[in-house]
Formats: sequence, structure tokens, C-alpha cells
Amino acid sequence: RGVNLPSTKGGIGVENLQGSGLIAGETSRAYDETFTLSYVTGRSVGIGAYLNRLGQRNIQMVHGPMILTGFQALNKLLGQQVYTTQDQLGGPHIMVPNGVTHELVANDQDGVEAILKWLSYVPETANSVPPIVAATDLVTRKVQFMPKGVYDPRHMLGGVHVDGEYQSGFCDEGSFKEYMEGWGKTVVIGRGRVGGLPIGIVAVETRAVERHIIADPADSTSHDIYEPQAGQVWYPDSAHKTAQAIRDFNRGENLPLVIFANWRGFSGGTRDMYAEVLKYGAMIVDALVEYKHPVTIYLPPNGELRGGAWVVLDPKINPEQMEMYADV
Repeated sequence: RGVNLPSTKGGIGVENLQGSGLIAGETSRAYDETFTLSYVTGRSVGIGAYLNRLGQRNIQMVHGPMILTGFQALNKLLGQQVYTTQDQLGGPHIMVPNGVTHELVANDQDGVEAILKWLSYVPETANSVPPIVAATDLVTRKVQFMPKGVYDPRHMLGGVHVDGEYQSGFCDEGSFKEYMEGWGKTVVIGRGRVGGLPIGIVAVETRAVERHIIADPADSTSHDIYEPQAGQVWYPDSAHKTAQAIRDFNRGENLPLVIFANWRGFSGGTRDMYAEVLKYGAMIVDALVEYKHPVTIYLPPNGELRGGAWVVLDPKINPEQMEMYADV
């Protein structure tokens, strides 16, 4: 309709928006079909910010905010001077804690190194296996770090030096890399290698952490809030983080998945139910149902798995791919 009308000659003024929509659709489909990764090195505005999220995996440089609208336009909308920088809207202190940014880097040199590091876990094609490199550690070796009580799960995964002596972790030495560490801190997400084979990793933080909710500059009555979160518990943010990571490992990366299961359950209090912990817990099941690669549910020594936490990880969710093992 409207073809050949004088008012439509030369375009109707939305062609650029239509092009943006086309790019958005292609980026969304690309995430399902192949490996996608964005590096945000400068200001990313509007559809640019959406494309970063649609591709899911993001490396952000400290001076590269992701915003929907510039701060000047928001000030005009609000009728007062509220915001003074773009970072207040989409800088690292926003995008790291909310999980949009998977890794933060200081400069472009670090950014390129981070890209290459990530690509080292990624298969050559969307349908091939991840690249296996010469093993730095034998798969038959013993894991020397013994998880017990309250501990840093990164030591169990990547090893640790204690009194000048190295205690090996589950992954090949130096191969474990954590991602999304600023979001959903009761869960640790990363990639590593075992015997040279890349794997995706979901592990449990056993120590208590804090969730920081920043004050809103547009609300003069708001203030920073620090919410305590217990270890070995799934909260809305960490359940969402778990589901997101499983989806990322499955799409384009084709990684075997190892889940170090040591959960006491989900936080089901009033605030967390309001914050959609039920929704995000169900998303973990959804992500495992569609997983197309081997999944190992592993209860480490002195670990536990109770109630709803067991249910969302039970191998019957995807019996063709999932297996469960327990250590003592």
C-alpha cells in the first residue's frame, strides 16, 4: 500500500530502521546456528547494543559503554540534569553485574588476546568437535586439591599454589578461564581443558557472597543495596547465569559439559520468588533438554545435591547425553 504516492517517493523514513531489524534477525539466527562473539571497543548505541546481546557472548572494553539512548536525550526526557556520562547507563559497572558482559578488558590489546583465548575453545565449524591440543596434563593424573567445607571452587577447577607447592585442579594446568564472574556470584562459569579437550564448566561457590544493586541517579531517594547470598544456593541471578552458560556451550561451541553439582537447593523466599527464581530454574532444565553434547553431572568429594537442585540436574532430563557420578 502507498506505492507510487507522492508522500512515499524517496522512501518513508524508516528504511534505516528496517535495515536494523534485518540485522537483528540475522544475528539472532546466527547465535542458534554458529559461534557468535562481540567485542565492544567503543560506544555501542541502540541497535548496536541489541546486536551485542543478540549474539549473547560479549567482551567489553572498559571505555565501551552499551546504551539504548544517550544521556543527553534522557536528561531532556526527564526534564532535568540527571545523567552526566554514558557509562552511567551502560558502562562496565552496569553490564558486568547484569551478565550482558562476559569478560571485561582494559584495552584493545587485552581485547584481542581475550578473543583469541576464547576462540581456542571453539571448533573450526559449527558441526565439528572442539579443537583438541596436546595435553599438558595426563587424564590419568590425580586431582590433588581436595574440596572440603568452605573453599574457592576456582582452586578445584584450575589448581592452586599452597605454601609454594602446586596442587593440581580438575582442568589441565593453566587452561581454566572464568567468564561472567561479576554476575550471579553463587555460580562459577568457565571453559577449560581436560587432557587437551575443551569443556564447558558450571561449578558452585561455597562461600557467602554479596549482590550489589546500584542506586538510580533518576531517583533521589534510592541508594546502593547489598544483598547477602549464601553459598551452595541458586538465586535468580545465578540460576539465570547457569542456564545462559549451558545455552552458550551448546550453540556453536559444541563443548562437553561438566557440572560440579554441590547445591543445597534454590532460594525460594518471597523476594527471590518475586525476582523469578522459578522461571530461571526452569530455564536450566530447558537448556539441558536441548543439549546435544555429553553432559557429566559430578558430585565432588564432600559435595551434596538436594531437592529441587537434584531435579533440574537429573540425567532423566536428557538421558541420551547426561550421566551422573558421585565422588567420596
